[in-house]
Amino acid sequence: MRKSSGEPKSIEAEIESSNSEEQEPAEGPDVPQTDEALQDGGANAEGAQPDDWWSASHQGGDWGESATGDPPENTTPSKEARTADVYFCGHTSFFPLNRALQVVSKEKLTGLLRAFWEKEPIDLLARDGEIVFVTTKDPELYCAETPAVLANVDEGSAANARDQQRETGIPFFLVLAGEDLITRESAVELMQQFGQKLFSQLWVAPKVWIMFEKNADLPTDAAEIPGEQNVRDWALETLRLAENVDEIAHFDPASIPAYTKDGFERVQKLKLTPDEAQFASQFNGARSVQQIAKNLRLDLKSARQMLFRFVALEIVECWPASTAAKSEQRGIFQRFGRMARRDR
Repeated sequence: MRKSSGEPKSIEAEIESSNSEEQEPAEGPDVPQTDEALQDGGANAEGAQPDDWWSASHQGGDWGESATGDPPENTTPSKEARTADVYFCGHTSFFPLNRALQVVSKEKLTGLLRAFWEKEPIDLLARDGEIVFVTTKDPELYCAETPAVLANVDEGSAANARDQQRETGIPFFLVLAGEDLITRESAVELMQQFGQKLFSQLWVAPKVWIMFEKNADLPTDAAEIPGEQNVRDWALETLRLAENVDEIAHFDPASIPAYTKDGFERVQKLKLTPDEAQFASQFNGARSVQQIAKNLRLDLKSARQMLFRFVALEIVECWPASTAAKSEQRGIFQRFGRMARRDR
């Protein structure tokens, strides 16, 4: 992949340039454009949704308390008062991770987005729809290295801070800042960096169960931490950090990426790198993944990795080549029919 400068670039300019360089047939394949509507997990929980959409919330007093196992499936909501705090929950195969983030932002929720997977649960703390930080009770999963900022922090204090994170879930950077061992500005910067890296692992996890818990007991220090308001760009940045994407991004080279119902509008609002903007300009409902890679002189692996970001953000969907072929064939027959009627 060509090296990106990292600066945002207008997608509109790329699309106009792409369309002028390559002329497509007048009647291209009519690829379906669909995008599921956001649904509030608290409405019509029984009957309207699949059985695994709702399950009882984890019973724990601490906001960072770990789950002892996967939440039970095929259960109906409990009538206990605790479950009233669950705004939505479900498996990411049914309720995508991006959609959960957009619900938090759109509804300006305050609480915890909890992700249960094969490792220690990951918690995203939100305040009024803004992302404050991401954490976990496993400090090694959170940050296995020793950042340069901690060079002057003695090992004992650093170890104690990690132990506190293991017990409470509060990032050990915030603990060190509270003890005046590092500046609060450094702590916030490190929490953003390692929080995004931690969250990026969820995009490629095979199966994740998510739950948003409102009115959770949030740490008092969270009020002083600035929140990230632009959730869309925050999510895109975590996708850029995702590793081993090629292990799950098995897009058929002949498949055709096409914008979802709101995909084109969504991509306009993102701060894309020049490479991402060029890639997005190729989506026209007719070009295959292989053709896009050829146009941009990318290897197929790099093209799939780039495409994964747009699919994960629900900007495009990939349709089988047969769908486009049938649409094109139907278009030819329709043209012949119109010509025959004119000759009568």
